[in-house]
Amino acid sequence: MTKKTFTKVDITREMAKVSDRKQYEIKPLVDDFFTALRHLLMKDVKADTVRIEVRNFGTFEVKPTKAKPKARNPRTNEIVYVKPHKKTHFTPGKILKKYLEQPLKKK
Repeated sequence: MTKKTFTKVDITREMAKVSDRKQYEIKPLVDDFFTALRHLLMKDVKADTVRIEVRNFGTFEVKPTKAKPKARNPRTNEIVYVKPHKKTHFTPGKILKKYLEQPLKKK
């Protein structure tokens, strides 16, 4: 199975194509967007879950996890204690979900 990784530069190029603008005009917008997204996800609010919903794309959530007193290190088989912490989750929106549900094409 092969993997293709896209970076912020790729997002900037794609946005420049879609909006018919220059990359140097789009780059600050892309940087600001991801900075704002990160700040909202890291916001310390009085709720258990922080949620950002982007219609027709998906939902980002930061949820708390419970402590795991008997987790196992797979490398050493040692039993370790894992403290409660926060985790991020992404749920795709309708359009993306519909695309992801399509059967894989054979090569």
